[in-house]
Amino acid sequence: MTEAVHLSLHSGSCVRCGTTEDLIAVSEFGKALCPRCYPGFLRHRIEATIRRFRMVPHGGHVVLAVSGGADSGTLLDALGYLRRRLNFTLTALHLDMGMGEYSAGCVEVVREQARKACVSLQVNSVREFGVTVTTVRDWPICAVCGAVRRALLPRIARSLRAEVLCTGHTLDDQLQYMLKNVISGHPTCPPPVHKPTLGYPAKAKPLIQIPDAATKIYAQLLGIPLMEEPCPLFVPETHRFKEVFNLLEKEAPMSKLQYWQVLRKVMEPRGGDDGEEHPCPVCGELTWMPKCPLCRLKEEQARSDPRETPRS
Repeated sequence: MTEAVHLSLHSGSCVRCGTTEDLIAVSEFGKALCPRCYPGFLRHRIEATIRRFRMVPHGGHVVLAVSGGADSGTLLDALGYLRRRLNFTLTALHLDMGMGEYSAGCVEVVREQARKACVSLQVNSVREFGVTVTTVRDWPICAVCGAVRRALLPRIARSLRAEVLCTGHTLDDQLQYMLKNVISGHPTCPPPVHKPTLGYPAKAKPLIQIPDAATKIYAQLLGIPLMEEPCPLFVPETHRFKEVFNLLEKEAPMSKLQYWQVLRKVMEPRGGDDGEEHPCPVCGELTWMPKCPLCRLKEEQARSDPRETPRS
């Protein structure tokens, strides 16, 4: 038995072909699969999610944000298989975050991923938009990076005339986000699909029911190129809540999916995604906040410019 992740309740044989050798057990699914059947099984799960939440319109253009990691790399490969079956066109989009050799390595990896999946790739740099990923006051660096990506990816996808912008957010990502909201006193739930707004594409998360561990296994089995070097600015503490759900899954197999289903029912929809949006007073881009995240970030960076003379 391959112990890639926590073992779960299953019959001791591959759920598809019945073999009992070299099984891979994914606790969150409660099933075991052989290496030959696993990729098809995961693609089927992704397809079911896309259909259930109506993520992709018939004949639409999908832009997928790729980073070089296992999550978006797996989704790129899976959507490459599913695009004919679900009748959509697919473009991969990578945002170079301007982190020197690390970012250059990510670009090379996503080029290989796109080539392997036979998908066209668009690469843009944050420098094109006058932005750098640097520490801003009390913002964690990962929050700065996230704000930049959330601001720029929809704009680029819009320029590519996409109907849908897909991201590689997984089940673990969503659970962590929802738990942070509960702890902060804002029990709101991000939907699997954010509706399109005045020229911006819809935003969808086809991996929202797929755990992190499952994408890593898929990428390993199919030899998908991955950026193995960790981000030099990554702060592990920002993902600490994932361990809460990993412990829960260990003690109660298949609890992650069940917990997500229950939270979706009891938490309020996130107001910003379904509420009214207005033009940012600085740049004119749509936002549900007083100013768009990119303009807020630029202002904070200007205020914390180290070239300013500190007051005594």
